[in-house]
Amino acid sequence: MTDHGQNRPPEPYQLLYDAAMLAGTITLESGAEIFRVEDTMRRIMGLSGLPSVEVFATTTGIFATLADHSDPSVPSITQVRRITSRANNLSRICQVNEVSRELCAGKIPPEEAIRRLEEIRTLPPYPKRWVMAAILLSTMGFAVLFGGGPGEILGAGAACIAMQAAGILLTERLDNGFMDSLLKTVVIALATDFCCVLFPALNGQTIIISAIMPLVPGLPITNAIRDTLQGDYNAGLSRAAEAFVIALAIAVGSVAGMGLFRLLSGLL
Repeated sequence: MTDHGQNRPPEPYQLLYDAAMLAGTITLESGAEIFRVEDTMRRIMGLSGLPSVEVFATTTGIFATLADHSDPSVPSITQVRRITSRANNLSRICQVNEVSRELCAGKIPPEEAIRRLEEIRTLPPYPKRWVMAAILLSTMGFAVLFGGGPGEILGAGAACIAMQAAGILLTERLDNGFMDSLLKTVVIALATDFCCVLFPALNGQTIIISAIMPLVPGLPITNAIRDTLQGDYNAGLSRAAEAFVIALAIAVGSVAGMGLFRLLSGLL
């Protein structure tokens, strides 16, 4: 016996639900604030006209329901989406917002929105060499900002290059933000002490602070404050905890790196 319902096209509200889940997933994976994720999904699902639109997002997952409890002929939709990878990509967030605005304004149908969202999700990240060059330039810029001279600027650049090399050789194999920040900071501290031994006139504090700045969790701290001000205390505390863990890794790595250098210097 054949089930003729298997080949039926999806209902319009199903397409809107799929578009909302995809938009929420992309923005959450790209480091968006929780209230932005929930607001985007609610606006898209609200186009269905169904009375029950519920969205609950955390830093690691999305729970969404679209239903009409007054009409038994309309099947409700509920999904739980686990978010396992997160990275900061403001460009993707901006593109998703643009698609959402066009969909809510009636400029594009749900099918077109889903197609464009799939393209956004599969866009390749920025080339690694561009990212590494930007980190290097920002590190040297921080050295200038903190009052360093030409020696400190070059020293900060050298520490940054050592940190990036450690990232390629060691931390890319780790799926752990704490260990990634810890090992990179240890390498920065070792490189800074080595530069100061070779050139005693250098200001080691300026070098190490400048090299550490790209690792500081600025976006998680900002999102934690924004989510808290929006009244989403659960997300705010989660973001704050994430920032605290990274900051703790940086602090421990700095002390461990300097202690390891002094230990090695004593042995030699």
